[in-house]
Amino acid sequence: MKDRPAADSPPAIRTLQNLADAAGVSRATASRALNNNPRIAIATREKIQSLAARHGYLINRRARDLRLKRSSVVSVVFMLDIRSKQHMSDLFFLDMLGAIADALAARDYDLLLAHAPVIDAAQLANSRAMLQSDGVIFIGQERQHEQLNLLADAGRPIVVWGHPVPDKRYVVIGGDNFAGGKQAACHLIETGRRRIAFFGNISNPENAARYAGYREALAEGGVAYDASLHFEVPFSMERARESITTLLSDRGDFDAVVCISDVVALATISAAQRQGLSVPGDIAVTGYDDIGLASYSSPTLTTVRQGISTAGEELVNTLLKMIDGERPVDTMLSTELVIRESTAGLADTDNP
Repeated sequence: MKDRPAADSPPAIRTLQNLADAAGVSRATASRALNNNPRIAIATREKIQSLAARHGYLINRRARDLRLKRSSVVSVVFMLDIRSKQHMSDLFFLDMLGAIADALAARDYDLLLAHAPVIDAAQLANSRAMLQSDGVIFIGQERQHEQLNLLADAGRPIVVWGHPVPDKRYVVIGGDNFAGGKQAACHLIETGRRRIAFFGNISNPENAARYAGYREALAEGGVAYDASLHFEVPFSMERARESITTLLSDRGDFDAVVCISDVVALATISAAQRQGLSVPGDIAVTGYDDIGLASYSSPTLTTVRQGISTAGEELVNTLLKMIDGERPVDTMLSTELVIRESTAGLADTDNP
């Protein structure tokens, strides 16, 4: 004859309701905690997850998705600049993709990557990226503002990494591009530079805001604006280096450069050194993004840090709120100027 369990033994945890009862929370709270929903306090999440682990309780993911009519998949679409032959190998894209993937994995979501260059975002309406996922994260707006509005109007949850523009109907998460461009230019002015060029295409909202910040810094610093010091160099490192090498052969009338990205900045340093110029002696250089290579170049790169890890978290959290039926608002993340050797001597840097 089998022994009977003691009368005061806790019930076995076989269902989500069992788990919720054992933890003293609602079924919805237990479900959200198991899925790492950021709306549930960390202590509560850890308590419920620990309880589930001790009792061997596993989420029936397929049943959950069928019940909620979801796929537990989020698509990521990179809005590559077609004219500049921008590519997924851009280190900023890779860093951002890693941050998003980590944030999704922590919430038990899979990632579907749309890696082909997008000519018309509206064409994605019937694509796998839209139809086989619960929502879509777009990295960059490029020149696709109206097309993104059309996708948002269709009712699918979408979040865009970009810059707020008038009449948009989609949610934007982004860095403060205006402040970042201004920070870089102000720093160069403070180091005594007066002929400050700007390298990069400004046709998309993010880069246009950085350029506007650069121009305001010049005005406030008493430095005359010269439109001829804006150069639309390519995005890819090799093509940018070739273009800038030619430029430096023809023009030697600037002593500093605000670059639209770290990739362009690293290409600028390489091109300057090819021409026998010293960085920062002859030309000071700032970048934007603070990718991993920025602190390993020679000289190390002064840059505007966006906080890519935080950006990935914000993008995922915002999209999941939309999937849950909420209406989140735009979020602008602060930027930080990281001073290194490309604008100052080693003794003057904040980050040796």
